Amino acid sequence: MHTSPHPQPYRRTILAVLMEVAKIDLIVVPAGFVIATVFWIIGLGSQLPYSAIPEWAFALWATVSGLSVSTLGFDFSLAPSLVTVGLWFLVAAGAKRVVGGTAADSPTESEDDLGGWWALMGTALGTYVVAYAGPLLVLATLVGQAAVTPFGFLRLVLFLLTAVAWALIRVRGIGDIPGLSPIADETFSVAVRLVRRLLWAAAALGVIVLLVGIAIRWSDVADTLQVYSSPVAAGIGLIVVQALFAPSIVYSAVSWTAGTGVGIGGAGTSSAFTSTSAPVPDVHVLQLLSGDYPAWTAAAPGLLVLLGLLCVILGRDRARDIAEQSWIGLGIAIGILFVIVEVLALFARGAMGPLGLSGFGPSALTSAPAITGWIGAGMAAGLLLIRLSGLHTVDSDFADDDEDGDDEDAFDEADGSEAFGEDEPEPVDGVVNDDEPR
Repeated sequence: MHTSPHPQPYRRTILAVLMEVAKIDLIVVPAGFVIATVFWIIGLGSQLPYSAIPEWAFALWATVSGLSVSTLGFDFSLAPSLVTVGLWFLVAAGAKRVVGGTAADSPTESEDDLGGWWALMGTALGTYVVAYAGPLLVLATLVGQAAVTPFGFLRLVLFLLTAVAWALIRVRGIGDIPGLSPIADETFSVAVRLVRRLLWAAAALGVIVLLVGIAIRWSDVADTLQVYSSPVAAGIGLIVVQALFAPSIVYSAVSWTAGTGVGIGGAGTSSAFTSTSAPVPDVHVLQLLSGDYPAWTAAAPGLLVLLGLLCVILGRDRARDIAEQSWIGLGIAIGILFVIVEVLALFARGAMGPLGLSGFGPSALTSAPAITGWIGAGMAAGLLLIRLSGLHTVDSDFADDDEDGDDEDAFDEADGSEAFGEDEPEPVDGVVNDDEPR
């Protein structure tokens, strides 16, 4: 019979969780008010009331976290992804400290009875999520005019769950998670390193696609600034705005490469296979989505296959590690990649004004499976090449070489002892031995 843990660890853990959430709120809420005040000063010519400042502050907090907001006559649900990534790391860092502190206060670390440990850990993480999401939903709904739609609520839930899961795995590993404990730590570690390499490579590919598109359509991109009264100021402002949405823009470029494309309002989808002539705002990267493309862009999905192939085979030590984990490790890496890409896809789509931004971004239902499928095909081809090349047997070859080397060393030592006569020293001429007869 299992007894309930003493309530003291629960009180101490809940208090620590509330302190962690308070730290985040003391950073996020004042920052939102500062940004809202700056925008209020800019729009002072419209005689905006002071009540716009708290409304915009909590609306920004809601939008960054994935919720939908209606203000100034427009619907805003396209989160500024660079700010969202920063807030995600802030929440994940707090969850990491919660997991570490809860593990230290755990009443049991026994493998036979993890009930008390999981009860305390579940209480800590559940309190952390509720204490953060509760005030956010109340203030964003009542003050920030946020609409808790199913899509926005799903994004908020995934935002918090991924941060908590990352913190738990970083501190405790996967051995405590039901269903994942049979996976070897080395297999999971190799898969995580491979996914990290794939994400960086995909981001680099997205940037390259954007640069190539800007080079091809330089005249269209340059003409976007001519509609503004001050092209220089407009160029600086547009660069800052596009930097705030940089992760979503890069993901959209990868989705365009995969063939699933980017939706532009209700006017269609622009991808490596199809083009559209939808009206879009005068923003640099948006000009790349309208118009026809060269015929050779239809081969763009091959870049994702090549990306997966190179990430697997490049680097002798890395390729050997992947080959040792075989198809199980590759499957785990593909699963982790799909989860990350799907969450990115959900935050890369939304609305931010009229025209093409009324429903802008890649489809979360098609882009994530397509990207994962193309990259996964390249990864499978890379692992197959490694196995066909016999690289996974290199360790055994080295072992055979070492054994041969040991035999050769022993042979050399034997030859050396015979050559130098260490056991039977040779007498020197001119020196008489007393034992010899004279």
